[in-house]
Amino acid sequence: MDGAERKEFYSINDAEAQRMYVGVRRAKEWVGVFLPYLKSGMCLLDCGCGVGSITIDLAEIVAPGPVIGLDMDDSQLEIARQSARERGLTNVTFEQGNVYQLRFEAGTFDAVLAHTLLYHLSDPLQALKEFYRLLKPGGVVAISDDDLNTITVSPDHPLVSKLTNLMTRIVLFNGGNPFYSRHLRSLLLEAGFARSEGFAVAADYYGRLDETRRMATIIHRLLNDPALRQIVLTQGWATQSELEEICSWIQEWGERPDAFLAIMYCAALGWKE
Repeated sequence: MDGAERKEFYSINDAEAQRMYVGVRRAKEWVGVFLPYLKSGMCLLDCGCGVGSITIDLAEIVAPGPVIGLDMDDSQLEIARQSARERGLTNVTFEQGNVYQLRFEAGTFDAVLAHTLLYHLSDPLQALKEFYRLLKPGGVVAISDDDLNTITVSPDHPLVSKLTNLMTRIVLFNGGNPFYSRHLRSLLLEAGFARSEGFAVAADYYGRLDETRRMATIIHRLLNDPALRQIVLTQGWATQSELEEICSWIQEWGERPDAFLAIMYCAALGWKE
């Protein structure tokens, strides 16, 4: 199946869960390693922009340079468009597109970002090659994704491993790879980039009551998504009662005064000759 025909599946299928999960993210905390290489007047592409919370920050940095945010989900893009209007930004636009075969000519952009996108793709290398094609000589790409092997939860509980295993199976079943990001440096080099640098990003943590409540609500919504439940039950990864047990536990965990959860992200920058 070529890039024009391939359609990937985003494992967070609940729109409200997605908004709660990524809508609070800002560029300084989540893609800080990218920011020193951005300057006013640059042309920038953000692939997998979602609700645009990071994209809009980047648009302020490179203004008056044009910024395009791209995603499959137009409902998320509409939230992004509204946020841009509220911030008074006129140099950023949002559109739907296929990351494997983008409509832009070669050498269009000075910088490309893909934050929490390649994790969900069956062929991340092909996406990186497309980013390479789109960059001008001297251009920079930034990629960042979580690695599910780095999930840390407190207090300890037997259901933590059950939930983590379930999340892993869902991503793999949908064609993604929740462990690929540790290999980003080598993937960038394989895609043709002249050099790469790797980083660890520790922005995804929940250590206050409002944060643990938010994460518990997100997980609870995901586990109650009918499409996800159907996959889990059909594949025999968990029973109905086991899912209910996890949902009950995660809500209790979210209210605990000592609850904590963190996931490390692996990130990398790559430069085109």
